Amino acid sequence: MRKSLNDFEIEEVKKQAWEKLGICRKTGDVIGTQIFSILSIYARVIYYPLGEAAPWGFTRISGCRDDASLEKPFVAINTSIPVDCQVFAAAHELYHIWYEQKPDILPSDLLNEDGKESNEKKANRFAAEFLMDEGMLRQEINTYGTRTFDIKEVLQLAQLFVVPYRAMAKRLYEISVIDEKKMDALLSVSESEVDQYRKRYAIVVPNLDNRIYIDNLAELSVTAYEQGLITYEKLEYQLSICGLKPEDIGIAKQSINAFPSDEELDSIMEE
Repeated sequence: MRKSLNDFEIEEVKKQAWEKLGICRKTGDVIGTQIFSILSIYARVIYYPLGEAAPWGFTRISGCRDDASLEKPFVAINTSIPVDCQVFAAAHELYHIWYEQKPDILPSDLLNEDGKESNEKKANRFAAEFLMDEGMLRQEINTYGTRTFDIKEVLQLAQLFVVPYRAMAKRLYEISVIDEKKMDALLSVSESEVDQYRKRYAIVVPNLDNRIYIDNLAELSVTAYEQGLITYEKLEYQLSICGLKPEDIGIAKQSINAFPSDEELDSIMEE
């Protein structure tokens, strides 16, 4: 039987995930995209389109000058990948923030654990436990009366929990809903085939939103401008980093009275 972690490690990760669900008051709740709000409590987050083949994200724990001066770690999430993958990446990074306090880079093959180090497998299992709590998953299976677990059913459950298809297929094996042979069959389907099945069964396709959010840079920039601490041009520049323009958030450029020309001054003096 395939096991990426030993029994002791699995039980430890389960307890960690359940504890954090309790602290976040999310027991009995489908997490989904709420993970981004949870991540923002514990890290300063940058959402940026790094490219489809780029890492899913990374975490920077240490500060530039003094580690002790860093109030929160920095996390970057690649918005060039589907939102369900972003959700899994965020939960994966939370494990490293909560239990390791080490820098981390999430490769584009994050869900393939062959050759991965133990801490990466633990982070993946934590993300699965946190995002697809066994009790909640079994509850939804019963609610929808799911009896077979072919590609259609796995895609439906993945859509409900906002997680990648492959993560859901593996999770169903972890909670003994399907056997290893069935899991391998589900995982053998190519990504292009998964996309085709989504369309066939009218499953919402996880979008590539390519959004750009630099933590609270936009909010701080607008506040600084409103308080007269930066110019309109500086505001324009800082918002452009976030892919925004002042008019996007309701700020119009105010006309500035120019100094009179030499001719205008002569005319005034003659009067």
